[in-house]
Amino acid sequence: MSTATERAALSPRMQLILESATRVVAAGGMRGLTHRAVDAEAHLPQGSTSGYLRTRLALVTALTEFIAARLIDSVEALAGEQLAGEPDAVVVDHALDLFAGWLREPDALIAKAELAQEATRQPEIAAAMAPARRRVEGIVEQILVTAGVEEAQMATQAVTAAMEGVLGSALSRPVDERERYVREVGRRIISAFIPHV
Repeated sequence: MSTATERAALSPRMQLILESATRVVAAGGMRGLTHRAVDAEAHLPQGSTSGYLRTRLALVTALTEFIAARLIDSVEALAGEQLAGEPDAVVVDHALDLFAGWLREPDALIAKAELAQEATRQPEIAAAMAPARRRVEGIVEQILVTAGVEEAQMATQAVTAAMEGVLGSALSRPVDERERYVREVGRRIISAFIPHV
């Protein structure tokens, strides 16, 4: 799994390839993800992507790790705030900031949803996605445990799955309505487990 440090160490060419692959998947789904399509999106000579990632599985796995690393990066600040002992209501606000913040990268969100479908068929993709999901669930579980929620692990899975659905639904709404939608619906979901927030 790529960490923030490892992602920072990507060559400029690999960074360009993976950012272009993200846009390709967001625009045309997984069927559209080919080495040739990525080369075209990146304005690179034909064969450039395959020079770095020889097979389609290598390309899909690298893209999965790239997008998962973005998710991991974005939850680290929230983890620090939770560990610092912020009040529940403040931490929930930050959690909503996190989910709403992902709306600023709609291509990555769409690509993540496409990759999640691919992961049901390819164990390698599921394995590449797992660390990011565990990290996000870990942050949500910290919030719920601190708030005294019983059966926090199951509640965490419910909140995380529900918020993934909310984010997907938000992308079908007008851009100027998405953030408010995520925050309002997200707060209702979380308040089902932490009524006092």
